Amino acid sequence: MSQPRNKDQNKEDILHKDMWQLMLKLTPPGIIGMSVNAVNTFVDAVYVGQFINQDALAAISLVFPLLLITGALSVMVGIGSSSLLSRAIGADDKEVVEKVFGNLNALSIIITILISVPGWIFAEELIGFLGGTESVIEYGAVYYRVLILGTFFRVYAVATNMQIRAEGALKEAMTYAGINAVVNMIFCPIFILVFDMGIAGAAWATNLAMLVYSLLNIRFFSKGKGAYSAHWQSISLNKSILPDVLSVGGSAMLLQLMFFVQQTVVFKSIAYYGDDTDIAFMGAVYRIVMLTVVPLFGFVQAMQPVIGINFGAGQYGRVREAFLKFTSGSALLMTIIWLPLILFPDKVIALILPDAQLGPAYTFHFRVMMALLPILPIYFCGISFYQSMGEGKLASIVLLSRQALLFVPVVLILPLYMGISGIYFTAPIVDIFLILILSFLLANRLSRLNDMKPAAI
Repeated sequence: MSQPRNKDQNKEDILHKDMWQLMLKLTPPGIIGMSVNAVNTFVDAVYVGQFINQDALAAISLVFPLLLITGALSVMVGIGSSSLLSRAIGADDKEVVEKVFGNLNALSIIITILISVPGWIFAEELIGFLGGTESVIEYGAVYYRVLILGTFFRVYAVATNMQIRAEGALKEAMTYAGINAVVNMIFCPIFILVFDMGIAGAAWATNLAMLVYSLLNIRFFSKGKGAYSAHWQSISLNKSILPDVLSVGGSAMLLQLMFFVQQTVVFKSIAYYGDDTDIAFMGAVYRIVMLTVVPLFGFVQAMQPVIGINFGAGQYGRVREAFLKFTSGSALLMTIIWLPLILFPDKVIALILPDAQLGPAYTFHFRVMMALLPILPIYFCGISFYQSMGEGKLASIVLLSRQALLFVPVVLILPLYMGISGIYFTAPIVDIFLILILSFLLANRLSRLNDMKPAAI
C-alpha cells in the first residue's frame, strides 16, 4: 500500500533542498502543467486547419485575442491568489491561507458574468473589429459563442490549478492539466468529424476539457490533499486580502491584456497591409510561439512557489539563487528549442498550414518572430520574480511600458516604411530594448536582496 504524501514535504524541499535539484524536480511537471492552454489552442488550430478550411482557421485566429481577455482575468485571480498563498505558507500565516479560496471563488463568478454577457451579444462586432471578413466573422461568432458557454470553467480551472502549484504540488497540478489536454485532443476530432459539428465542435471539446479540469482541481482540495485548509466551498470577497490579490494579479492580468492589445493592433495592421492568407499565417505563427514558450512558462510556474515561500520565510539568499538558476536553466532550454525552429521553419509552419502556398518572405518573417526566444526568460522570469514577492506595481509599469509606450507606436510606424515586414520586426526591436532596461532593474533588486537579513527557520 502506498504511503500518503507528506503535506509539509513540498515546503521543506522549497526551503532547504539544493536549488538545482529543486529545479529539476519542479520544472518538468511545471512545463507539462503549463502546456494545457498552448496545446489546446494548437490542437484546435491543427484540426480546424486540416478538417475544415482556411477561413475557419482565420476565424479562430481572430477569436484568440478575445480569449486573452478571459485568460487575463483568470490569471489575475490565479496568480494574485497563488502569490499571496505562497508567501503566507512560507510565513506560517494560517489566517491568510484560509481566506484565499473563498475570495477566489467570488472573483471567478464575477469575472464569468462580466465576460459572458457582452461577449455573447457582440460576438460578430468584436470579430469584425479585429479584421474579419463575412465568412470569417460567421465562423468566428459560432466558435466564440460556444466557448462563452464554458467561461466559468475556463476561469475556474486556471485559477484553482494555480493554487495547487502555489504550495509546490506541481506533480498533481501537471497531472490534471495533462488530462485536460488529452480530453480536448480526443474529443475535438470526434465532435468535428463524427458528430459533424464543424468549428463549434472544436469549441465544445475545449469546454468539456475545462469542465473536467475544474472538477479534478476541486477534488484535490475536497479530498484533503492540500497542505492547508482550503475552505473550497466558501464564496466571499475578503477586504483584508483583496488589495494584495488585485495588486499582484493586476500585473499578471496586464501581461495578458497587453498581449490582447498587441494582437488587436497586429491583426488590424495585417488586415490593412495584407489579406486573409496573411491573417491565417500570423495566427499560425502566434500559436507556434505560444506552444514553443510552454517550457519557459513551466520554469516560471515552478519558480513562483520557490520564490514566494522563501520570501515569506525570510530566506532572501535562496530567493536570489532561485531567480538566477531558474532563469539560466530556462534560457538554456529555450536555446535548444530555438535551433530547429530557425533551421526548419517550413516544416513547422506546414503543421498548421499544410496547403498554403507560402513564399520565402513568410519563412523570413517566421524567423524574425522567433529570433529572441533564447533571451525571453529574462523578461518572463523577471516579471514573475516581482509578482512572487508581492511587488506587482513595478511589474505593471514594465508591462505597460512594453505595450502602450513601445509596441503600439512602433507597430504603427514601422509598416509605413517597411510594409508588412515592419509588423514582424516590431516585437524583436521592442523586446531587445525592454530586456536591457529590465536587466538593470533586476540587478539592482537582486543586490538589495543581498543586504536583507535572513530570518531564522
